[in-house]
Amino acid sequence: MRTIVTTLFVVSLVFTFSLGGVALGEVKNLSVDQGVTAKIRAFDKKFFKKFDVYASGVTESPSALLFDQKDKYHLPDQFWGKPLSAEEIIYAINRLDLQYHDQAWDIPMPPRALNVVNSKGKVLGFVYTGIGTILMDRKEDGRVTVYAPAPPMRGGSGGGGGGR
Repeated sequence: MRTIVTTLFVVSLVFTFSLGGVALGEVKNLSVDQGVTAKIRAFDKKFFKKFDVYASGVTESPSALLFDQKDKYHLPDQFWGKPLSAEEIIYAINRLDLQYHDQAWDIPMPPRALNVVNSKGKVLGFVYTGIGTILMDRKEDGRVTVYAPAPPMRGGSGGGGGGR
């Protein structure tokens, strides 16, 4: 009996560390990039030119911006819409900030840049948002599809948590 318990304990430790390794790999994907967040908040147009930038939601209430590097990978799904102009990017950044500060929107976190990393460890772009969940599909060959999040609902949906 003691051997079975010891064996189960060792197996559970190995399993826990295996899952921990997967979770640690996922932390890099969608982790906050403070440097990119600062460039976005500073309206760095030189930085913006390196990306096709897409908005999720409508002009007055975007839920996120997707910064897709101009490379061979195409990140947005069909619901992100067309790339934004420099003026539209600035307007959307301001709207995201205003939504966060207006508690009626129930945006849980200040907008920040989250890394979009493919299965090979390459950063392909960023999602700038204050919401807590971004869905994506990461393929073995390095392709990533980022799904447009649902537009925020004024008055809160009950899932934001507030706490500002």
